[in-house]
Amino acid sequence: MQKNGIPNVFSVDVEDWYQGLEFDMDDWRPFSPRIDTGLDVLLDLLEQAGARGTFFVLGWQAERTPSMVPRLVSRGHEIATHGYSHRFVYQMTPEDFRRELRRSIDVLEQQSGQKVIGHRAPYFSITGDSLWALDILAEQGIRYDSSIFPTLNYRYGIPGANRYPGWIRTPSGAWLYEIPLSTVRVPASSARSGINLPLGGGGYFRLYPYAVTRGLAQHLRQREHKGLIFYVHPWEYDPEHPHVKMPRRIPEITHYFNLGSTASKTRRLLADFAFTTMKSAFADVLEHPPAS
Repeated sequence: MQKNGIPNVFSVDVEDWYQGLEFDMDDWRPFSPRIDTGLDVLLDLLEQAGARGTFFVLGWQAERTPSMVPRLVSRGHEIATHGYSHRFVYQMTPEDFRRELRRSIDVLEQQSGQKVIGHRAPYFSITGDSLWALDILAEQGIRYDSSIFPTLNYRYGIPGANRYPGWIRTPSGAWLYEIPLSTVRVPASSARSGINLPLGGGGYFRLYPYAVTRGLAQHLRQREHKGLIFYVHPWEYDPEHPHVKMPRRIPEITHYFNLGSTASKTRRLLADFAFTTMKSAFADVLEHPPAS
């Protein structure tokens, strides 16, 4: 369980099964919605463990299932934005990104009755080519971001980014608190030649045996004195969702591998570690940004 006052964060990217397959929003119409199927399983697991999480909700999805956000709030979870259309940030213009962000924030605040202060980009797509988005986040009242993944992936990543939560300067000089998903440096002794091994959830959680995830999380807490920043998607708790032909650029392992293991692994994770929301875990630091 959680020790030494180091909080772990549980987060959820709230999107339906087809929304993360790189099909554009304009092509979503043929797919059958199943958002509640996996979400029901996940919410019950969190409730049974007494855990609370931050739910990064897609604005498009919130508009079409307006009962979902109030339901999350009633269970004590934090609402944050996952953008509106699930398009890659680095494929958007700043004007489009600003417009979609504002639309998402507005619908989520209206439905939740909460101030939305957190953001995670679809596909973690704030990369070296889209750091301009950080200025727009700060401009629109976002106080923390969880989009910069300090690893290398064909869709995302800034391998040299800070592995730990901390304040960052936007290109125009504003402050934003960045909360990256957890990684472990391998080998730990090599800052130059090593790699950052992801352990923060998603496909990595399904790929690794649970003992590996647990061991890496314990290393992070005991050796690096940092909490686990973890994430999942509702569709990972719905192994019966349709199997469709993936775009050629996407390895099927990233979406369909070992879906049947997610619920049981999550039950073990929630028994071994205590989790809270991002807003709660970082409340003190978010109240005291650095002086300009």
